[in-house]
Amino acid sequence: MKRKFSVILIALMLIIPVTANATINNAGFEGGIHKNEQDYNDVKQYKEVIFLTGQPVLLEGTVEIDVDDDDLTYEYILSNDDGTVTLEREIELERIIDDTSHSKQIVETNNIVDYDEEIVTNGQTYTLNDYQFHNSSIDDKQPVVDYYAGNWLGTKTYSVNENQGKIVVEITGEIYGYDHYWGATEGQKLHKDISYQQTTGDEPVEWFGYADVDVAFNRTKRMEYFNNLPFQTSFSSGYTLTEQEETIMSYDYNLPTFDEEGLPTISRERGNGQGKFETLPTQQKLFIPKYNDVNGHWAESDINRIAGLKITDQNQQYFGPDTPTKRIDFAKWIASAMNLVEEEKEVKRSYTKPNDDMAVFSDVSKDDPNYKYVKAIKENGIMNGDGSKLYPDKELTRGEAITIVIRALGLENLAPNLPFETKFKDDANIPVWAKKSVYVAEKLGIAEGYDGYIHANDIMTKAEAATFVNRFISYLQEDLKKDYVDNIIKYY
Repeated sequence: MKRKFSVILIALMLIIPVTANATINNAGFEGGIHKNEQDYNDVKQYKEVIFLTGQPVLLEGTVEIDVDDDDLTYEYILSNDDGTVTLEREIELERIIDDTSHSKQIVETNNIVDYDEEIVTNGQTYTLNDYQFHNSSIDDKQPVVDYYAGNWLGTKTYSVNENQGKIVVEITGEIYGYDHYWGATEGQKLHKDISYQQTTGDEPVEWFGYADVDVAFNRTKRMEYFNNLPFQTSFSSGYTLTEQEETIMSYDYNLPTFDEEGLPTISRERGNGQGKFETLPTQQKLFIPKYNDVNGHWAESDINRIAGLKITDQNQQYFGPDTPTKRIDFAKWIASAMNLVEEEKEVKRSYTKPNDDMAVFSDVSKDDPNYKYVKAIKENGIMNGDGSKLYPDKELTRGEAITIVIRALGLENLAPNLPFETKFKDDANIPVWAKKSVYVAEKLGIAEGYDGYIHANDIMTKAEAATFVNRFISYLQEDLKKDYVDNIIKYY
């Protein structure tokens, strides 16, 4: 039995590198969740709620995922706690990806190639006879964040005990997500209308119910502070980088009640529930900088955090927190903080072909030790200079730093069209080219100013720049996730 099907849904609860969305988080398209320990095994622990019996039934088991460039296959083996309800399902999908746009947008659809599903419970057998599903998604790749969204419509038709009855499940859904170096979040909202009709017997039996299933996937990297307990030690504290994933499923339902003979009554049952998976956090100790000029400084914590991440040179003896930040320094910090430069691998060759490509900026030599960061910043459209020159040694202004960060997020379009005024008292002093970025940065809580002033034309010190980069990282870790999750998931 072969039917047409589509899937950005393959973007919910599974981290698998593919050619379309940067994050494929999905273990299917039923509103289920899986546990994605970083073991890279194909078989994952899985939970799902079904409503075909007229009651919510939480099933647990495994999903096995097989992925290649063009196909996706899912195999589920599930049961409830006491084993009285079992589910076996296999779905095979063909992926279609359109990445021909020059705007770095990718449109994905999928076709179902084959399906097979059977649910057995209390002497009843539910067999999936027909599956119609249509969906589309778009992935908008910005310099440091990939944003994506999709929606779908579907109908699943089951026969009960070899055509003694029929159940139709109408499905509508929406999906929202993003992926970046510091984390990924995806929210799915799924609505199911379930209708049952008995097809044998003298007296017709019918009932109707519905359920809403919300799912959220989160992957987050965090920097956690630790004290070193021994007194006789070369360092007193430091940071640990942790990474953890969680998936949350929350559901509401409105279903009929049944009498002793199993017939639906006029009363209804309403309720809700939740399921969750958390992975064991991974941990990595960060380098401990030993700058001689930051101890007791108001930005000491921020400086040590970015130095521990190797965003700055932690081997230097002095950081210079109150000295001006150069544009090339900030370029390196942003490129490093967002992991835009891949680690170089040592390759031994008897002959290396010279690279004749021109430098991305005429005033930053390809021999400059920071060139790889400058190249990444330019190629991602984060810092453009005047087109030909970066002016690397020019002192960075607050307005420039704000513009760089908002451009990296790709969120300038959240500002209204010019002319408009920001909330800051020195709005008239904000350069026109920075106006939209300042507006957005204030709305997002990335740039709040001082005493009602933003001081867009002031030079940013290295301490201020370190604090600003940390605020940018914190926004990606927590604030962006909060917007996506709190607007999607109901917590019980």
